[in-house]
Amino acid sequence: MAMIRECIREGFNLANKNVQLVFISTAVSIINLISFFIILGLPVIAVLVYLGFDLAQAGDMLPSILKNPSELVKNYLGVIFLMVTSFVLYLAFTSVLYVYALGGTLGVLKDSAVNIRYKFSMSSFFEEAKINLSRLLGLISLVMLGVIALFILFMITGGIAAGVINAVTKSRSMLEMFFSSFALLSIIVFSIVVVFAGLVFGVYSLVVLVTDGKGVVDSMGRTYNFLKQTPEALLFYLILIVGFIAANAVFYGIQIAVSVIPLFVPLVYIINTVFQSYLAIAVWSLLIVYYVKKSNYHSSHVAYEI
Repeated sequence: MAMIRECIREGFNLANKNVQLVFISTAVSIINLISFFIILGLPVIAVLVYLGFDLAQAGDMLPSILKNPSELVKNYLGVIFLMVTSFVLYLAFTSVLYVYALGGTLGVLKDSAVNIRYKFSMSSFFEEAKINLSRLLGLISLVMLGVIALFILFMITGGIAAGVINAVTKSRSMLEMFFSSFALLSIIVFSIVVVFAGLVFGVYSLVVLVTDGKGVVDSMGRTYNFLKQTPEALLFYLILIVGFIAANAVFYGIQIAVSVIPLFVPLVYIINTVFQSYLAIAVWSLLIVYYVKKSNYHSSHVAYEI
């Protein structure tokens, strides 16, 4: 526990040392909000204006649409295509934006953690973001595909097992109800375990990839070896999750109390965005400090010191 307390202390020191990242993260959130209204909001307004001419006849159209839904798709194919395209563009833009900012953030934190002489600069942030962008996108995609594949595989296995149980047991006996409940509970528990394991592996993989500067596959292998050799990393991650939830619970309690006053609502939103940004930077700082210490990074690189 002494090691964990030391990592927490130094992690917050690292986050405070690079507090500029909080403002960058806040700016990214604001840009994302603006892009939401531009990329999705404007097409919605255009669609509403276009449909305004048809709404007067909606009462007459409804019976025919219910009988033949394909007519709706046929008549408004262009509108549906516009909305789907806008949604996909928004997801692509916001995903790349967040990953780009994450690459810069992790790169700056890593440089600051392993080099006491490092001083934050926007040029170094953009340089790290550019270097890490493609590798982070590849890593996140692979981890997500792996988690989805495991989830689908277990769902299929669970479905087959439930089908076999129902086929073998012809009556609703206590035995059948027990096995059916057990199969359902197993699926739920396994799903939670898979999601948690995917989050742990994915988050540590991001840290390993940026800290060690290796490729996607190599970083995943290093992450597996690190977690295998350092099982307490799971405990550290769990502590961070509990702390993150507790901090949000306290903050949201204060936010609800203050939001009663309408004048404070915009101010509360800004404070909430800054607070969430700081929490995110602090969590990444803690993880980087923990990995640098537990992986003996300083033994083969620049001496670690905050």
